[in-house]
Amino acid sequence: MASDDRILAAFPPPPTAIRLRDLAHRLGEDAADRYELRERLEALVGSGRVERLRGNRFALAERDTVATGTLTVTAHGYGFVAVEGGGEDVYVHGTQLGPAMHRDRVRIRVRPGSRGRLEGVVTEVVERGTRTFVGTFRRAPRGVYVTPQDPRLPEHVAVIEAQGVKDGEIVAAEFVRYEEHGGAAARILKVFGQDRAEVRETDLLVYDLGLRVEMPEAVVQEAEALREAVPEAERRRRRDLTGRALLTIDPESAKDFDDAVHAVPDGRGGWTMTVAVADVGHFVTAGTALDAEARARSTSTYLPDRVLPMLPHHLSGHLCSLLPEQERLAMVVEFSVGPDGELGRYEIYEAVIRSHVRFTYERVARMLGLRDAADAPMPDDEPAAEAQRANLEAALHCTRALRRRRQRRGYLEIELPEARFVFDPAGGIGAVIPAERNEAHKLIEEAMLAANEVVARHFAATERQTLFRVHDRPPETGLTRFMAQAEALGAPLTVKGRITASRLTKYLRSIKGHPHDRLLNMLVLRGMATAVYSQEPGLHFGLGTSFYLHFTSPIRRYPDLVVHRMLKEELRGTPSGFAEGSLAELANECSRKERLAVEAERAVQDLYKALFLAQHVGEDFDGTIIGVIGAGLFVQIDEHFVEGLVPVDTLQDDYYELDEEAAMLTGRYTGRTFGLGDRLKVRVAAVDARRRRVELHIAEPRFVRRASRATPYTLKRRRR
Repeated sequence: MASDDRILAAFPPPPTAIRLRDLAHRLGEDAADRYELRERLEALVGSGRVERLRGNRFALAERDTVATGTLTVTAHGYGFVAVEGGGEDVYVHGTQLGPAMHRDRVRIRVRPGSRGRLEGVVTEVVERGTRTFVGTFRRAPRGVYVTPQDPRLPEHVAVIEAQGVKDGEIVAAEFVRYEEHGGAAARILKVFGQDRAEVRETDLLVYDLGLRVEMPEAVVQEAEALREAVPEAERRRRRDLTGRALLTIDPESAKDFDDAVHAVPDGRGGWTMTVAVADVGHFVTAGTALDAEARARSTSTYLPDRVLPMLPHHLSGHLCSLLPEQERLAMVVEFSVGPDGELGRYEIYEAVIRSHVRFTYERVARMLGLRDAADAPMPDDEPAAEAQRANLEAALHCTRALRRRRQRRGYLEIELPEARFVFDPAGGIGAVIPAERNEAHKLIEEAMLAANEVVARHFAATERQTLFRVHDRPPETGLTRFMAQAEALGAPLTVKGRITASRLTKYLRSIKGHPHDRLLNMLVLRGMATAVYSQEPGLHFGLGTSFYLHFTSPIRRYPDLVVHRMLKEELRGTPSGFAEGSLAELANECSRKERLAVEAERAVQDLYKALFLAQHVGEDFDGTIIGVIGAGLFVQIDEHFVEGLVPVDTLQDDYYELDEEAAMLTGRYTGRTFGLGDRLKVRVAAVDARRRRVELHIAEPRFVRRASRATPYTLKRRRR
């Protein structure tokens, strides 16, 4: 791959622009290297040396001091900008923030600063990142205002239309004006009252994270005006698959069903698989209020006790949901799978379908003998389910072959169960347990992965742009750090040459049964790059493929809806509404909003974990150190999937200093150490659910089981 200097030298003089493909031709790069070239260009854009223009064109920047990125403001008043395209985060002093606020997308002027780091000045707010917030309502002689509980927001936000709201009440508010337009102002969305103890912390948090909670009335009305029946014109134009036994397989708690599968042996040792996906694009068209709101949300946000959907319920739970025995419009991918799992011929088309049976993972697992029948009771419609046994068995064998193909190709398999919250009848958190997974989950995952890959390869083969899903190789710093950590934990990773996803998977399988296998899986995940959307195909490191996108969930992801529209453009010859140059901006937008949704989901999970531990203050648990920082030790309680911090100032037997490279706290005088993998007995000392903070103390100073620092498998599990 060409160096940055060679790439810059290939540009025409400014202000003349050049397309990516023409630049690649000048550099002698082939199509396989085009994604890496785009990544390099994005980094040059982020550093201000190259400008991105409309029409997927790039030009040398006449000034090398401009960058765009997302601003994170700290509690101390200064901020950092994560530059789009990668590169070093840029420090912004509090006096240089201008009208920008936490989470805003900003344009900054970058300059070398003191201490060898880049410093920036905000010159423009490109897009506001905070829409709603929570605060205390105040009435004063000069007007009414809200004091946000987040100190990173303006201290006083004027309120419009505050009729009936009392002084001191906790409210959720929505910005209607920001600082640069005559001072921040907001309207009240919800009044919670004055007694915070009576308010559910989740209700406060979802508004304070700036999530879009309520659907605008115009969007709801537009959705409810849509017709349910399949129009005759659509029925005549589409393939009729109502006789094909398509099945939905989802969690017991699922409220919407956006994909259905069918598999049948082909008589040659392989299978023909059909994946039908709800045709959301038929209902949500460009230029509508529905489309604007879907794009603004970009994704559904899944919280332990609720879902903040991308689409109104009338669409997500009804018109676009593949309900059993209901005719629905669908986009279909039909493809052949060989005995060895290789993908063969395929077709992509529009259809009218009818889901024959709604299955849950538990029911499929029982029918196919994947779990104990006593653990998965069957519902009353046993005959209808039993009639699909051959279909399910074909799907199981087909997806097993697909998984073997992926294993040969090489992919990253991290075994790290997600936390599941069990609620008691009063709505409290009764337990935090690992979410169950069985091969029925893998059956659906493999079918969806294959469908997504088929569609991605179709776009690549036809040289048409869309929103691809890419996952870069892990950064060298992350791999180096992990290898040092693994060696310290007695499970060294020794590989020659470039580390691949396949090699990492083989390593993780080899350490099953190691006392720190869960921690090591966690550390591998921490070292990975973040998957993003791109208008160019590129490597998906985790899946081991160069062609991947999201097609199978348009009910909950906007990029899937974009892919559907662009397929319709090809199938019908109608415009998709996306110009070539706009896809890069849309890819960045969807990636940003996906990260915000993930951060919100984690924040709410942290809240629920804190609320759970608040019921156990004073109790002792066995725990494992999973992180070490200067402020203390992050400890995960073994019995539950919850974490807390042991503050360094509670370790009073010595003065402890951080060895960042070794991820260890070391006593200056005693030489005592606390490092990753050490097991402790900890006591829940204090919980601040509002701030999602759990403070732990070491309950028994003598009870510290050291993780091996050299020899594998020396640490024994403590009996319970």
